[in-house]
Amino acid sequence: MSSDHDVEREVPMFPLGTVLLPGGVLPLHVFEDRYRELIDYCLSNESQFGIVLIERGHEVGGGDVRASVGCLADIIQHERLPDGRANLVVLGTSRINIKGWKSDDPYPMAWVTECADISNEESLDRALEVLQRLRVFVEAAQSQGYKVQPIDEEAVAVGVEVAELTYRIANLTPSGPFDRQRLLKAPSCEERLDIIDEQLQGLEEILSTERGEQ
Repeated sequence: MSSDHDVEREVPMFPLGTVLLPGGVLPLHVFEDRYRELIDYCLSNESQFGIVLIERGHEVGGGDVRASVGCLADIIQHERLPDGRANLVVLGTSRINIKGWKSDDPYPMAWVTECADISNEESLDRALEVLQRLRVFVEAAQSQGYKVQPIDEEAVAVGVEVAELTYRIANLTPSGPFDRQRLLKAPSCEERLDIIDEQLQGLEEILSTERGEQ
């Protein structure tokens, strides 16, 4: 039996050197002509577009190698500048599998399907444990002089399903683009939490080393 997640559709795509996760907010400065056209299309048609990590190559000019999993984005703020450039703020909504690339003319287009997240009964308890670990790490980082936002566990976890909670935790965890891509690719909540735990272990070891050197 098929579901909405199995439906393949064409989506404008914005390859970037960063990763957007569902629930994440990303500011974008749009200056290339092709992406100005993409934004014009999305605004005129109230359409989403996809953001995908450039694994090799550059954002400007094309000729890049792109990841196979990306994230759909809604435009939530838009400012057009006098010279045609634009400043956007976008919100990540859902993971997408990129089935194939259609064209880069006038802007990149791909065939995509949305990804469902897999969870089980233990996932919520595990997510709350990882959230607590993240909060403890953040407090330790603050005590060592790092300027990081405090985490209110109750506010982060209130009223959300487990998949959304794992993305909230992922968005709060300091990580680079390739670690964030691993989080985006994880097909289940448990695997996503495993990756966050692994990242937190590395961050905790860095803090511990710095504390020992002081």
